[in-house]
Amino acid sequence: MNPYAIDGPAVISFSGGRSSGFMLWNILEAHKGMLPDDVKVIFANTGLEHHETYEFIHRIEKAWCDVVWLEYALNDENKHDFKIVDYKSASRNGEPFEQLIQKKKYLPNPVARICTADLKIRTISRYLKSLDWIEWFNHVGLRADEQRRVQRLKNDTKANKAIMPMSEAGHDLKDVQAFWDKQKIDLKLPINSNIFGNCVGCYLKGYGKLEAIARHEPDALDWWIETERKTGIKFRIDRPDYATIKRDAHLQQAFDFGDSVSCFCTD
Repeated sequence: MNPYAIDGPAVISFSGGRSSGFMLWNILEAHKGMLPDDVKVIFANTGLEHHETYEFIHRIEKAWCDVVWLEYALNDENKHDFKIVDYKSASRNGEPFEQLIQKKKYLPNPVARICTADLKIRTISRYLKSLDWIEWFNHVGLRADEQRRVQRLKNDTKANKAIMPMSEAGHDLKDVQAFWDKQKIDLKLPINSNIFGNCVGCYLKGYGKLEAIARHEPDALDWWIETERKTGIKFRIDRPDYATIKRDAHLQQAFDFGDSVSCFCTD
């Protein structure tokens, strides 16, 4: 059976990256270009993605299929909520993230990943429940060469409806790259690197990656620097703050404080 032929109700979690875009294309192909009515392609925006990510998603929704753009929001009673946005109205300065921090009164960190949980997973869930969906399958773009992440998601009881068709089909990074090499609407991140994917300055990215980001786009870490300054708290206690990362990015030596930490946000 074709792992990309999916049954609804279902969500195709589209992060705005090449892997999830590859998954989306194959699901569309399996359905002859027309998704069932009870299948939704959803992008949950944190407001901190690279500007090219937004352009890439917009190119795909114009060329392939509809994409539902969602954002975390607080309602009039200051309770967790969501809102539907689009390419033009989507936040681009971290507004959903700021509202979450305002509500929670602390910063996310590698142990308490409230950004993944609230900005993405629960925001999508709130939207689907507003449509009277009770249960659904969540299709995530994890590849066959990401078995550690695949197994972790399979073992996560909170994600027991997660399905990873790329892993099931045996598609890996080479397949993804070969596919996008032939497409005119490919993702055009700086230096052709996925280090700029998802939240550009994400605290789960390795120190070396954040230094590289700061070297190529010095302003990319400014929101993270300002957030740490305003709260007086660091996103990670096991390495220097973002202001130091940005400062040291232009020094001769490079620092390594460990590998990146994986999360729900796939590329």
